[in-house]
Order: sequence, then structure tokens, then C-alpha cells
Amino acid sequence: MKVAGIIAEYNPFHKGHELLVRKARENGATHVVAVMSGNYVQRGEPAIFPHRSRTEAALACGVDLVIQLPVVYAVSGAQKFAQAGVRILDALGCVEELVFGSECGDSELIVSAAREIYSSRVQELISEEIRKGITFAQARENALRIVSGKTADIIREPNNILGVEYAAAIGKYSSGMKPVTFKRVGAGHGSSDETDGVASASHIRELISNGGEWRKFVPEAAVGIFENDIAKKNFVVNYNKFETAVLYKLRMSKREELALAPDVSEGIENRILAASAQASGLTELYRLAKTKRYTHARIRRIVLNHVLGITAEDLSQPVPYIRLLGLNGRGAELLKLTKESRSLPLIVKTSDVSGAGIEAQRLFETECRASDIYALLTEERLPCGEEKDYCAVIKK
Repeated sequence: MKVAGIIAEYNPFHKGHELLVRKARENGATHVVAVMSGNYVQRGEPAIFPHRSRTEAALACGVDLVIQLPVVYAVSGAQKFAQAGVRILDALGCVEELVFGSECGDSELIVSAAREIYSSRVQELISEEIRKGITFAQARENALRIVSGKTADIIREPNNILGVEYAAAIGKYSSGMKPVTFKRVGAGHGSSDETDGVASASHIRELISNGGEWRKFVPEAAVGIFENDIAKKNFVVNYNKFETAVLYKLRMSKREELALAPDVSEGIENRILAASAQASGLTELYRLAKTKRYTHARIRRIVLNHVLGITAEDLSQPVPYIRLLGLNGRGAELLKLTKESRSLPLIVKTSDVSGAGIEAQRLFETECRASDIYALLTEERLPCGEEKDYCAVIKK
């Protein structure tokens, strides 16, 4: 038995994701576990399809076991996102390889970059660069370039950056997992290109939203799952509802309330609130709030965290549980084999949360609240309680 782990959003699951699962199998994996974001994603937005459908798609396309990346970590920056995903995979006690796609496709280079970035010398240089008033990403690149031009080049690309954080997290937790990367093929992250039959997730979402031809970029086994959600209007395509909810929340908020959100510093909360008083939509809000130091992505995450009631204190807590979203026969085999080796409690049903500790209960309450808000954002508004009533997807 050889178990490979993947950390993903599957927003939505597409042919590039299917290819990575296939490569993991070709590399010897007999079982594939995915830690997947729930109803919200790292770019600071609701996922286009709910996590149940994305779980079904993953299981239909080669994944054996799907575990949830809790919302608190799913909507955080690359470091916390990676650390939480790695911690969950490591806590299963059976995952041997962390498999991911990257622009460079070089595992050794990724590991080398992680080692250099988190060296005391580079961390000191990053602090010096940040004092110049530039973004953290630019400060990190500048600092790394001083000590290593080769590794500095790779952290300009989003999947390389995530890979570096995965490698760093594996070191942080002294995990026995090995980082294994494969070079991404087809369209790049966020690109509107359609290359080699592969399109970026953002382009696919745009096609779905505009009634375009998205099906050719999604594995056949997943098309029907997403078509069913579209037919039932159980998906997020019109962001007007989300924009209204966000602007309402911000216009009703006090400075000290927004300041509790993760990643807030240097008075950015004042700028965001001032922008919310002028903006008529989220694009304008982010543009008005953006500064040289604060990128669009960081502003989006701050705003979403505030709307969902997630605080910096919440994000500082370690992952308290492993929550099952779905599995097939091989996934069930894994859970049975690792019953004694798991280092975090397994949550299969809501009643399991009460026995997992106070922090687990608090995190799950946040998850439920976030999903109740998500239910208002789908085309057909849904009632509260989906998260508490969730039953794992079982694929036979």
C-alpha cells in the first residue's frame, strides 16, 4: 500500500485535477486522499458548487477519501492554508507522499526554496524589505534573491509558492511525508487560455457563469454532477447577493470589529471601512482599499473572514479534527487501517464534534455559520442547517 495526499479546492474539479490524480497513481499510489476546501476558497470567495458536489466529483474521478479543510484555514493565506492541509494529512498517519502540481515541476528545487526562505538570514532580510513599504510577496522575493537567484525565480508563480509552503509545513511538523510535484500542463493559474484540453478553474467558472461551453474541460464523470447542481440552481453564479451581503456587513461594522480579522494591521481596517462607504460593488471596494502593501487577494480574505466572523484568534488555533466528506471502498479501507494511528479525532457526524474538545466545537460552529451564509448565495436560496445534517458521500 502506498498513500498519496493532495490539498485542493476543486473549484470546480477539472481535467487538470484528474491528471494529477492519475500521475499520483502512475507514481505508485494505491490510495489517494484529498483535503478539500469547503464552501469557501482561498481567493476570498464562495465556491461555485457546494462541497458535497465537489466531493462527489472527486470520488467519481479517482480520489478515494475526501477530508474537509475547515473554512478558517481554507480562506487564509498560503502559509496557513498549507500548514492546515499538511497537518490533516499527517494526522491520518498513513500518507507517504504529498502530491501537487507546480509551474517548475522540480521537487528538490521546491524543498530547497522552502529551506532558504525559512532560514534566519532570509527571514531577517524579509523584515528589512517589508519596512520599505512593499508587499510581503515582493519582500520575500527580494530577500531570497539576495541569497539565491535560482530559487527566487520560482516564487513568482502561485503553485510554486504553495509547493514551497507545503514543503515548509512538512518540515514544521516533522512529518514523514515526501513532497512530490509534477509540472502543470495546459492553461496557467487564472488564465483564460484553453491549452491541451485543460483550462484554469477561474476560466471554467467564468464559462459556467456566462453559459459558455465548460463541459469539455471537466472529466466526463463529473459533468453530470455539476449539471445537476445547475439544474437545481444549487450553485453560486450571481455575485450580486454576495456583494450586497458584504457591503451591508461592512457598513454596519465598527473599526474594532474588523480589526479582529486575520491579517489586519497598520490601520487597513479604516481604509476598508472607508471604501465600503463609497463602493457600489466588490470590485470597486477592493480597488479603493488596495494599497502598495495590501494586495487584492489579502483584502478579499480580510473582508470574507470578517463577514464569516473568523478572527485572528480562530486562525491561531491548531487543526482540532479530521472531518470526513466522502469515501469509496479504498477510502473506507484506509480509515479502518489507520484507526489506531490517527493523531486527531475523526468527525463523521455532528455528534462526534462534542467529544473532540472545546476548540473543535468552536471551529465547527464557525463552519456551520459560514455554510448557512453560503445557503443564501446560491441561485435557489436554501435553509440553514446543511452542515449539521451533512452525511458523508459514499461511492460504491
